[in-house]
Amino acid sequence: MNEVPTGQDPSRELQLRAARAIIARELGAERLARLHETNLAIDLAAIAGLIALFLACAWQLATGSLTQPLWWLCLFVQGDVIVLMAILNHDAFVHRKLLPTPLRWVVSSVLAWPAQLRSALYESQHLTHHRMLGTDGDTEMHKGGIDTMFKRIVYATPALIVFRALFYRGLIVKQQVKPAHGGEARLRWEKGTRYAIIALVLASLAWDWRLPVFGYLLPFATVTPLVNTVRIVLEHFDLERSNPLWVGTFYRTGFFSRVMFWWGTGDCHMVHHFYANIPFYRMGEALRLMRPILIRHGVYEHRSLVRLLAQWFSGSRPHWSVPPAAGEEGVPRTA
Repeated sequence: MNEVPTGQDPSRELQLRAARAIIARELGAERLARLHETNLAIDLAAIAGLIALFLACAWQLATGSLTQPLWWLCLFVQGDVIVLMAILNHDAFVHRKLLPTPLRWVVSSVLAWPAQLRSALYESQHLTHHRMLGTDGDTEMHKGGIDTMFKRIVYATPALIVFRALFYRGLIVKQQVKPAHGGEARLRWEKGTRYAIIALVLASLAWDWRLPVFGYLLPFATVTPLVNTVRIVLEHFDLERSNPLWVGTFYRTGFFSRVMFWWGTGDCHMVHHFYANIPFYRMGEALRLMRPILIRHGVYEHRSLVRLLAQWFSGSRPHWSVPPAAGEEGVPRTA
């Protein structure tokens, strides 16, 4: 009998194995292998493209005018790009371990910095979340405390920045978190990268204060918290612990919602929790194959983002819960 890895919830591990067994039985090893194939050219283009878009939006916000529609578009896009860079880091480096070290550690730190994440700490926390999903050991358990209309509205405002600063600082002390990979060598590379970025920010501040203030801090404070809230809703607002295939919010994403969250939320996030190493550019094909399986096994599919957000902001049900309509007799498994 295989032993469960240290620190892992045996029941959660068994559920994940059961879910993967169901999917693998229907899709077969060959299809699953194709879904995991990596295209380095696409990955590198995505990394370079997002960094370039971040810089372009920062320039437009710093030099453009509030009277121009393009300025307001860039404000929204920049707030989203900050989240996108973190999601791409999560896909390419936390799970798929793209690029050799220490280059991987450096690029990972660059992508995580705009969201003010420490990439080594985030990696450790996130991998624990995958192993312990929905249990007391889940590092996202704190989201259950965002449980009232007031808290949820405040969490989607600049107050989120203060909360995260206090929460993660306390989390480090409480859990004595260490980097998942790389040890002290990774910490040194990450610190050097962070200091280099700070030096560049200070240089841009001296050259034109609008670049860091309007180009980064403004969208980070005003747009990113709201985008992050939508991400939370589309990841694990739903959770049915008794169903191994119901690991998150089964929201049917379209082109816009996939691009806005880099193929990382809703139904895409469901696939990610079964097979975390499927690249974002294979997600569409993975969903085409796996969606029918999830529906047949009773996972409730959402079609309305407005309804989901209304449930969240009204405080009508907790994080990690089952939507009311899913339990109504005679109601189809989609809405």
